[in-house]
Amino acid sequence: MKDLIEKTQELISIMEKQLHDRFEHTIHSDHYTFEEGRNYIKLIRRSGDRSSVAGFIVKKSPKTKIDNKTNSPFQIGDMLMAAGYNKPATNFARGNIFNYNEEDVRWTGI
Repeated sequence: MKDLIEKTQELISIMEKQLHDRFEHTIHSDHYTFEEGRNYIKLIRRSGDRSSVAGFIVKKSPKTKIDNKTNSPFQIGDMLMAAGYNKPATNFARGNIFNYNEEDVRWTGI
């Protein structure tokens, strides 16, 4: 679990750096954080008093959710797009936090 949290912190640091490099006016107002849930880690972009979800990381593989590309259950560390503020898009993983290229990470989210 410690590795998953460390990799999540690395990921949000990359996303935040990309955002601030592209939009200098966001340096003091926009930041990424994360919240741990039972099955997922939610990546959140905070801007003043507003927030939006940038994606989810699988923390505990839900047995009923199957990756449509691999036809197998999601793995710990799989990166999922957000379908809503509290729900990941569970059609397929966009990569895995333990094996991704920094070029594949976008400040806009997973």
